[in-house]
Amino acid sequence: MMKTYTTVAAAAALLISTAAFAAPPKFDKADTNGDGSLDAAEYAASGAKKKFEKLDKDGDGKLSKKEYSVIFDEDCE
Repeated sequence: MMKTYTTVAAAAALLISTAAFAAPPKFDKADTNGDGSLDAAEYAASGAKKKFEKLDKDGDGKLSKKEYSVIFDEDCE
């Protein structure tokens, strides 16, 4: 019984730690209202860690697919 409990606890800890480091969702999933861009609220809900303002290169208050994709390109380098 103790071995089963330990195994379940270890598996749960692994799942929780993996979720904490999960990559943000792809653009289409993050664009919850389907308007083709991400506003600050959609971006925050995506779980991405980079500052929204740094990614918004054209300063329009929205992220295009190209601006959002930078977070994936930088993670791969």
